[in-house]
Amino acid sequence: MIYTVGICDDEKSTCAELENIIIDLFKKMKDDVDIQVWNSAESFMEDVPSKVKVDILFLDIQLPALNGVDVGNYIRQGCNNEAMHIIYISSNQSYAMELFSIHPYEFLIKPIDKDRLCNIIKKLFQLNEQDKRFFMYGFNKQQYRVLIGDILYFRSDKKNIHIVFLNSSQHYVGKLKDEINKLPPDNFVMISQSYIINLRHIKACKLDSVIMENGETLKIIRKYRNDFNLKMIEYNKVKR
Repeated sequence: MIYTVGICDDEKSTCAELENIIIDLFKKMKDDVDIQVWNSAESFMEDVPSKVKVDILFLDIQLPALNGVDVGNYIRQGCNNEAMHIIYISSNQSYAMELFSIHPYEFLIKPIDKDRLCNIIKKLFQLNEQDKRFFMYGFNKQQYRVLIGDILYFRSDKKNIHIVFLNSSQHYVGKLKDEINKLPPDNFVMISQSYIINLRHIKACKLDSVIMENGETLKIIRKYRNDFNLKMIEYNKVKR
């Protein structure tokens, strides 16, 4: 799998420094990386998501004209993208509250600490390990596989199970209660007899429901809430 890492910073020296660190790290990990660099918010927004899909974005807050907060809001709200990992970089630490709603993965202070940057990427790799695995299912005597990380949720409809992605869905015959044991326990949880959801694709949580990345609101039935809450606590620990 080739990872696309984006760097959006108006300081060319910072971009070059980040590029070198990232290239060296990926060589050591024996993984492929495609690095894309932008020096302004406007140029980034022209390319993403129409021309480039970014997995990890190193984003400067203090950009000319539109700033990093504007770019973060564009990614989360304009593109409806909660999956992109945003790592803010700045010499100023006073933006914490403005960044809260954007859900950045991390915040790096300039000058860049190489060891900390490498540890952040390695932790992201641990989170993304699930995305490299496939979920297998059969339909009409044929076998299919889909990336587990792309699945938002499973929905049961009588004898059919629908696998729902961000912009599409697939279905097959089966029982939902049998599928939960085939899925990574850290990422997936049952919230009713009809739904299994991927914690990575939750956009917002309420007391008795979740809003998924595609905008759909799913009800958490009372008997499943305790298990859901425990899974969310463990999931957030891993993210840290």
